Amino acid sequence: METINNWWTNFAQKHKLVAQFVKFYAFSLFVTVLQYLLLTFLPGLFYNLTDWCSIPCQLIHLNLGPVDTYVFNYPVTGDATGGMGYFAAFAITLFLAQCVNFPMQRNITFKSKGNVWYQIAWYVVAFILITIVCSFLMGIYVPLCKQFFPPALYNVLITVINGGVQMVIYFPIYKIIFPEGEQKKN
Repeated sequence: METINNWWTNFAQKHKLVAQFVKFYAFSLFVTVLQYLLLTFLPGLFYNLTDWCSIPCQLIHLNLGPVDTYVFNYPVTGDATGGMGYFAAFAITLFLAQCVNFPMQRNITFKSKGNVWYQIAWYVVAFILITIVCSFLMGIYVPLCKQFFPPALYNVLITVINGGVQMVIYFPIYKIIFPEGEQKKN
């Protein structure tokens, strides 16, 4: 184990950006699995314990040429995969995932010692904007996945595609939000 640790330490010193991306990817993968697990069970809870899945949730309508969709498009489906219940499960899942992801990325991946409140504020702004962009993109590929794949595979595909898109967007944003080193003194 010590040999692997020494190898990784040497590698990380020589290839800092690659090492950061590997850590970022590993933590993002962990958070993606957490999201998948939560999104597997939470919608069923909302479906069984509330009537929220019978309330349509279609927010922020966009019509951009051939794309006519909602940023958050959760129509009633008659099961746990639609309506306000699924949107609530989705929102809770995203929030909890970010509560896990923020400290891991800030403290371990980027080793940032900047002002935590400033970083939280920018993280929340980035999170909201990226969630809106990814949700818009989901309006394009989710109907295709639903049409061609069974629900168990559909959930995995949606989680992987959405997680992959977010990782490509988040890494450079995190490099800005989480600068390395000590907080600058005024």
